[in-house]
Amino acid sequence: MYLSSELSGIELHVHLDGALRADTLWDVAKLRQIKLPYSSLEEFKRNFSPQNPYSLTKFLSGFQWVIPVLAGDKEALVRSAMEFVEDCRYRSGLCYVEARFAPHLLTGSSMDAEAVIQATLDGLQRASTKHVVQTRLILCIMRDRPETADEVLQLARKYEPHGVVGIDIAGDESNWTPEDLTPGLLKTFELAKVYGVHRTVHAGEAGPAEAVHEAVFRLHAERVGHGYRVLENPTIYEQVQKTGVHFEVCPSSSIMTGAVQHNTTKKHPVHRFISDGVSFSLSTDDPLITGRWLKDELAYCETELGLSTTAIRQSKWNAVKAAFIDSAEDREQLLNHVLGKK
Repeated sequence: MYLSSELSGIELHVHLDGALRADTLWDVAKLRQIKLPYSSLEEFKRNFSPQNPYSLTKFLSGFQWVIPVLAGDKEALVRSAMEFVEDCRYRSGLCYVEARFAPHLLTGSSMDAEAVIQATLDGLQRASTKHVVQTRLILCIMRDRPETADEVLQLARKYEPHGVVGIDIAGDESNWTPEDLTPGLLKTFELAKVYGVHRTVHAGEAGPAEAVHEAVFRLHAERVGHGYRVLENPTIYEQVQKTGVHFEVCPSSSIMTGAVQHNTTKKHPVHRFISDGVSFSLSTDDPLITGRWLKDELAYCETELGLSTTAIRQSKWNAVKAAFIDSAEDREQLLNHVLGKK
């Protein structure tokens, strides 16, 4: 694993389609003659900024024009992937990043999910070489499209040699129920465990603590995206703690999705995770929406959440330990590199 001496950041939870450049989306829309209901680029950019009172549904509504603009356009997918890596280097200072996206959302008349993955990996790999950022990809299954689960798993296995490191479940969990875990999803994640495909699951952001329990114990999640509401059920929290599962904490988005009340930042769930010795890391989730890449996110954590430099350093150590890396040598190299920087 080649790592740049100039970079030391690590991020485990960032959505590719939530880390695009609004300018690029605007350009691609014009090139493809897609009519956007905005009179200017500035007005278009404001579409991505959620307003209080916050909710996950309102947060996700900012993506309403991302998918239509990019879907089925190979050149746009390659371009956006390359720009993502460039921003990871210069705006986040990352030496290692695990990005994620749902390939089935970006298909078109001449592009199936596999072609979408190929184009995205092409862009990521080309830019990763240029900018010296180790980039990996996680494939998401959308909650409202469980029928894609098996194909996502098979594609993750097929493209593992090319940088795909795991699978995820994403999407609006505001109305979560146990029935959301269809037999197909359960089978997919059971097989993923058998095959050695890494697993992370969005849970406990807008959904209840029970969603975290199901993610860990029925979907065999090694990491949980967000997971804040697990604290609402002490019994489940204790059970989950004992597994050593890792929580991918995204502070800014947790406020903007309404997962955490905006006037209680000093009591953010991350403080409880820290005091209880729970494994957690810090990520941006969707810089396009929050307006913060990782450098700014960490500054926000210090100034607004009151996290100490020790806590932030611990989050980096945790991130390396929880990263979907199978080589012990690579993990040790990354750990020494990340913690060697002040």
